Order: sequence, then C-alpha cells, then structure tokens
Amino acid sequence: MKLLALITRYLFDFILANFTIARQVLSPKIDIKPETIELETKVESPAEVLALSNMITFTPGTLALEVEPGERLVVHVLDDGPAAAEAIRERLEKPLLEITRSKKES
Repeated sequence: MKLLALITRYLFDFILANFTIARQVLSPKIDIKPETIELETKVESPAEVLALSNMITFTPGTLALEVEPGERLVVHVLDDGPAAAEAIRERLEKPLLEITRSKKES
C-alpha cells in the first residue's frame, strides 16, 4: 500500500513538473533561478540510492548530481531550492525509506 501511495504521489509530481517546465519554457521571459542544493540523506543501500536518485533525475527540472549514502545528496534545481529540498525529503525520501526499511524489519 505504501508503494502504491509513493507511485501515485510521484506520478502527480512528475506531471505537475512537466506542466511547470512547459509553462516556463513557453513564456516570453524565462523566470528561473537555477541552483545546486545539498541536503542530508538517510538512503544507504544501493537500491535506496538508485531509487531516490532516479526519481529526482526523472522529474523535469531536477538532477541528482552526487549521493554520499547516509550522508548527503547534491541536486541541481531550476527554482526555489529550499522548497525542492523539503519536497525531496518529505515526498520522495521519507516514503521510500518507509518502504525499504519496513521490508527489512519484517
């Protein structure tokens, strides 16, 4: 059930990001403020690192640049770094860890 919730949330965010990028590209004045953000991460296993970095990179407007398992994650974003960092933590990393870590405990 948690996996289905993560997939649904991710697809919603993916579609929303596509529309946001399309609007920015098609507008007469591109109003973006690209930046590189660094945030702490709890992903440790190769599967967790792969899943999180792929979800970030596949989402338009973001690119996972570097992951140090259990330590830090470096991401390039097109706009609003603090909001992107919060979204990555709460909407991607947290649900992913709930899925991967609950299976280890079972």
